[in-house]
Amino acid sequence: MLSRLHMPAPRLRRLHARLWLVAASLCTGVVLAAAVVWFAVSSRQAAIDDAVREMRNDALMLAEDQDRLLLAVDVVQRSIIDTLRGIGADTPDTYAQLLRTQSVQQNLQDRIAGLPYVAAVLLFDSHGTLLNYSRGWPPPPLIGEDRDFIRDMEGAAAPALFISEPSHGKVSGLPRLYLSRRFNTADGQLLGFVVSAIDVAYFEHMYAKLPLTGGGAYTLLRRDGRLLARYPAVDLLDGLFDGKDRIAVLCAMPHFPVAVSVSDTLATVLAAWRGQTRALAGITALLELGMAAGVTLLLRHLRGQDRLAAAETARARAEADLTLAGEREHAAEVLRTQQQRFDIAAQNMLQGLLMVDGDGNVLVVNRRFCELWGLSADSIVAGMSYTAMTAFVVSHGNVALADVIQVRRRRDEAVGRNARETFALDLSDGRSFMVTHQPMESGWLTTYEDVTDRRLAEARITHLAHYDPLTELPNRVLFHEALEHALAFARRGHLLALHCLDLDQFKAVNDTLGHPVGDRLLQAVAERLRGGVRDTDTVARLGGDEFAIAQGALDGPQEATDLASRLIEILAKPFEIDGYQIIIGTSIGIAFALADGTDADVLLKNADLALYRAKLDGRGTYRLFHTAMDAEMQARRLLELDLRHALQSQQFELFYQPLIGLHTQAASGFEALLRWRHPDRGMVLPDKFIPLAEEIGVILQIGEWALRQACMAAAAWPDDLRVSVNLSPVQFKSCDLVGTVAAAMRDSGLAPDRLELEITEKVMLQDTAATLATLRDLRELGVRIAMDDFGTGYSSLSYLRRFPFDRIKIDQSFVRELGRQRDCAAIVRAVIALGRDLGMATTAEGVETREQLRALAQAGCSDIQGYLFSRPVPLSEIPAVLRSMPTAATLLQQSASDEEVVTA
Repeated sequence: MLSRLHMPAPRLRRLHARLWLVAASLCTGVVLAAAVVWFAVSSRQAAIDDAVREMRNDALMLAEDQDRLLLAVDVVQRSIIDTLRGIGADTPDTYAQLLRTQSVQQNLQDRIAGLPYVAAVLLFDSHGTLLNYSRGWPPPPLIGEDRDFIRDMEGAAAPALFISEPSHGKVSGLPRLYLSRRFNTADGQLLGFVVSAIDVAYFEHMYAKLPLTGGGAYTLLRRDGRLLARYPAVDLLDGLFDGKDRIAVLCAMPHFPVAVSVSDTLATVLAAWRGQTRALAGITALLELGMAAGVTLLLRHLRGQDRLAAAETARARAEADLTLAGEREHAAEVLRTQQQRFDIAAQNMLQGLLMVDGDGNVLVVNRRFCELWGLSADSIVAGMSYTAMTAFVVSHGNVALADVIQVRRRRDEAVGRNARETFALDLSDGRSFMVTHQPMESGWLTTYEDVTDRRLAEARITHLAHYDPLTELPNRVLFHEALEHALAFARRGHLLALHCLDLDQFKAVNDTLGHPVGDRLLQAVAERLRGGVRDTDTVARLGGDEFAIAQGALDGPQEATDLASRLIEILAKPFEIDGYQIIIGTSIGIAFALADGTDADVLLKNADLALYRAKLDGRGTYRLFHTAMDAEMQARRLLELDLRHALQSQQFELFYQPLIGLHTQAASGFEALLRWRHPDRGMVLPDKFIPLAEEIGVILQIGEWALRQACMAAAAWPDDLRVSVNLSPVQFKSCDLVGTVAAAMRDSGLAPDRLELEITEKVMLQDTAATLATLRDLRELGVRIAMDDFGTGYSSLSYLRRFPFDRIKIDQSFVRELGRQRDCAAIVRAVIALGRDLGMATTAEGVETREQLRALAQAGCSDIQGYLFSRPVPLSEIPAVLRSMPTAATLLQQSASDEEVVTA
């Protein structure tokens, strides 16, 4: 103890040094470890915050885009309900009956043609029975009373709009969402539901195009937590959760009870942080081990010095010098190793990294930084001042990086260099970056992440929500917004015209040349429309072959009619598509803002009414809307309602007009002519209701009824009398026409050679191959086939070559002018001679005078029909007509006597 108290001063100083060295080493290790822990905790939270911010931006963007997609579906559903109300489907008595038509099915199909994500539109009654279906006709026998939208929307307090959770379609078997809207009467009574089936796969395919990390997921949820769609895909009927810890951000849609969730696994979010933390912990551990080793070696060295004798002082000092040199070399090696590891980590980062010290000198710049800005690897080195780096960039013309540096300086001035921030940066060369500025204890660090591809994906999603993918024209949603914007200017006194266009004969192109040719034709039409309007006008494709143009800033209505005339002329020119020369046309309806409608929906409806009138007036023309059109449409709807009830109410009857054989001088048969005896309108002639019946599809039932009635009546006549029945072109589109004719003859017992079926040239204008096949099948039944109204079309002669008709009926427009127009007499004689040479009988319609009869007899006509012999009469008056009807010979003799009197 006394020896320690009297320890020599050099040894005491060495002891104090050892104690201070140990204490300093321990404090340094503790502080270093605490700093590492603090950095790991703070950087972990920063990584989570960054991930949440990015996911929030993605969720907001997806919620807005998909809200627009659902808005487009809802606009279509509302327009369907308005259309159904317009045709009178707003009472329980008329709802189901009016909806069960093929024209309603075609209307549904056309309305969703521009919405590829809508698989089908379905119309249900209030009990869940399927009434119509856009995918085909007739609809499948589907009862959806077990669907959730039936249960949740049938009450009086139920919501008007409901989104069903995913279920497998009963027809397709695919998982689908169902957007349902109630259809009520004016007093709130539930009539049924308009349901849009949306493929879940559409949302999954959309999400699949977005940037996604290994554990990321995009999810579509109902606000009650029900899963609607997810990518990566899971079984939507099993649930959302995959058993992994996740971070999720939820964003609700503005207009629907639906939210979008963007999530990522905690492991993925913290993957980069874990790597950095492990590297930092490793470096710290190695540094502390190196410090401990150094301290241990130094302590051993000092203890060894105390044991050496004074004589060995010089040698001990030399050995100490050698040991110290080795320690320094070892420490330098450790530092070099850690520096290499740090360099490897920095050089393999996906972000560009720039680290600057407090004096403004570059500490670290990685390879990715140089790649992003097109710099060589040795152009910016550690130790270069930030000012020198800026001057170097500017002198070498690197505009992009110079812009970035200027933006950085402006932000430093605005928020300060010591403020941590993350901001987006768009460069003049089209690239986009996410920049993170992180201040350090002495200096600052900035990373640059290239997010150009992500921005392009977001822009593509936005574009698909507003533009037609086939023609790149604005779609119905964007056009509706543009029209509302234009109406705001119209309310300030600017004249605005809305043009609705529909292509003529486009369906024939699709049916004969195929849909790919039809698609390319639509693209060519879009190009011509773009070239035919001003830059200030908006051209849109509303769906199918329907287009619209908003023409603003007009000086007067004449500009609108001039544009319509020019567009008709432009689209009438032939199109060259895949080697085919295609000729179509267009019909246009025009409505003017404020005068014809003050909001977009009313203006579109009125322009559509004008378009309908243009089609009725022969197509290839334009019509301006006027208020009488709405009244005419209402009258047409009333006539349509009456027509749908006429057959059930037994308001139809057949009249018969005799056919006179000039060779036999007697009646050879009767033509059955349809009449409608309406209880209020009186007798309605065929030219008033047959076109409407063909348009709405009821001509199939009416035509079958007329065929059966005519066969039953003719079966009771003498065997030498035949009956002629007219067939509509629409009946030839039915796949069961031959079976219907065979059943009518079988049930009535009428011999096939006593039935003659009359067709018009319109039948031959349809699908020629299918039409000829049907005619041959009818001929095999043994019935006769006649060409009615011959001579009124441009290609009748070619039809006579394609099919051997039994009879040609000369149109009454030629017969009426016999004796007054020489060309008519020449045409009649030529047709009769043509029929004789081809072995076909000829019948002249509309014979009213003895002069016409004599001219036809001299030309060799086979049969005569007209008021000269008898008007059409009911079935009960046929015997009286046969008894009182004059013979052709008697009339010809009277005509000759009259001529002799005049000559005398």
